[in-house]
Amino acid sequence: MTITIFTLLLCASIFAQGPGGQRGKRGGQNNGGKPDASQILSKLDTNNDDKIDVDEASKDQRGKISQDFDLIDTNDDKYIDLSELEASLNGNGPKGESAVRIMKEVDDNADGKLNALEIAAKEKLLLTNNFEEIDTNDDNEIDLEELKYFLSKSDKKKSKKRKKQ
Repeated sequence: MTITIFTLLLCASIFAQGPGGQRGKRGGQNNGGKPDASQILSKLDTNNDDKIDVDEASKDQRGKISQDFDLIDTNDDKYIDLSELEASLNGNGPKGESAVRIMKEVDDNADGKLNALEIAAKEKLLLTNNFEEIDTNDDNEIDLEELKYFLSKSDKKKSKKRKKQ
């Protein structure tokens, strides 16, 4: 009797998974169960400008895009475009680090400044290794402007290296 119930449950679970033992596609999703960025964009972009603003993001049924808006908006232009949405859905980081995103992620006490302890706790080696260089006013904290300046210098260095190669 136990074997029969086990067999029945096993068969039911295999049948529920669909052909090939994988779950079937749902509308707007690819094989990994992740939503398709272009379909999300077309659904939320109600004014058809090929980007999602904060108001449009608030209409996301799951609330995830609205909740993570500032993290997804890696260029801090107050819009999410297709490439930012794809990068977010694929788990790829932005091409360049966003100072605002880093500040929100690392600033545990929400004072608008990063201290060495907060940076170490979040294991941000770029900031840890360059803390003194980033902290241009020598107050032992990194503010948003210092971080933006440092990251813009870092991006310029990276693009110069690519040009030389």
